[in-house]
Amino acid sequence: MSTSTTPPGDSASGHGGERSGQVQSTTVVLDADSEAFLERLGRAWWLILVLGVISLIVGVIVLVRPFTAVNVAAIIFGIWLLASGVFQLAQAFNSRLETVARVLNAITGVIGIILGILCLESVENRISLLILFIGLWWIMRGIVQIVVGASSEGGGVAVFLGVVGLIAGIVLLVWPIETLTVLTVVVGIWLLVLGLFEVIAAFRVRSLNKVA
Repeated sequence: MSTSTTPPGDSASGHGGERSGQVQSTTVVLDADSEAFLERLGRAWWLILVLGVISLIVGVIVLVRPFTAVNVAAIIFGIWLLASGVFQLAQAFNSRLETVARVLNAITGVIGIILGILCLESVENRISLLILFIGLWWIMRGIVQIVVGASSEGGGVAVFLGVVGLIAGIVLLVWPIETLTVLTVVVGIWLLVLGLFEVIAAFRVRSLNKVA
């Protein structure tokens, strides 16, 4: 009595082929550019760590010494006003520009220089100008978002964000000190959270680089 049997190799090869197909279907093939990018990112994990530590330190300073943080931000704002004013004033002497553009550059340049000097002159001036700038910027941005959202379909989110920005700008101009204090606390907490995530991401990138 004879029985026909299937060779073990055929059965194994059949299951092996299925397993091979499954393995190949889950294999991710990266091109040379992607591999080079991942390798560079892995080597730069320490840079992400440094940025995270800096964010944590600045966040702690903002929460512990809010007035100092606002004062430093206002000084940077004053330097920016002064530098941009000088640049725009220099553009006023560019003969390749039209007369209207040169006049506008001259006016905005002089205004920027004056505001920059006032901003750097005293603590009260620089903080007041910073509050005024942020408040007006929020109001103008809110108006633009409302107009853009209302003129397009499905722009409800843009309209909502525009209304929030508009209200925030008005509140900042009406109650500057209280609003700036709350804004400083929010910025400090945001920096702490951002720094924590950056530190975690740095060690995660380092571990992935070691595995690779």
